[in-house]
Amino acid sequence: MILGYLRTMRQYLATPKGAFDARDYLKAAGLMLLSMAALALVVELFLGE
Repeated sequence: MILGYLRTMRQYLATPKGAFDARDYLKAAGLMLLSMAALALVVELFLGE
């Protein structure tokens, strides 16, 4: 079952739309991580002891 899912994902990522979506999702995840890190830094600076 998992092998079929992985095969389907590999086939999807091989398409132009799949490759674009993968890059888009990675960019979004990176921006979320940066936003969380920046917020954690601000909270630590203002509320940290």
